[in-house]
Amino acid sequence: MPKQPVLYEAMYILDARIEEEQRQEAVETLEAHVRAQGGEVVATRDFGRRRLAYEIDGHLEGYYKVLYFTGFGDCVDEVKHEMRLLPQVVRGMVVVANPRFIHDPERQQQASEVAAEEEAEAEEFAEAFPEAAEEEADVAVAEEVTPAEEPPAETEVSAEAPVEEEG
Repeated sequence: MPKQPVLYEAMYILDARIEEEQRQEAVETLEAHVRAQGGEVVATRDFGRRRLAYEIDGHLEGYYKVLYFTGFGDCVDEVKHEMRLLPQVVRGMVVVANPRFIHDPERQQQASEVAAEEEAEAEEFAEAFPEAAEEEADVAVAEEVTPAEEPPAETEVSAEAPVEEEG
């Protein structure tokens, strides 16, 4: 058992059909469960309502949440167990978090704004110059298909035994 608590990331999806009060109740329940197990809640991030990549038990959408907490292995097992027991949780998982990649909402917002501006500029360009936009798309597709350079061939070592001549 490590001497210092480890930073974990619990990502879970809440049912999209429930009310805001029930979503908040589920978040508070998980946070309280972490504290009850001797862990410390670092942050809870809300990624909002999103379409699921595939259907899960009849759910096509859900509210994505991420809970960062510190604790030991037994705390993780209890959080996983609690996620399975909560009816609001559609799916969840807990992994060891990399502190460098903790979601920063301000930086995320800035990146979203830049992406939206770039997309708007691309749409304006496509409307103004439809031929150039099609040509640019063809080049982008060709670049994706171009095979990468092959690594240098490895030298082979012969493992043949010397041949004895009969005589």
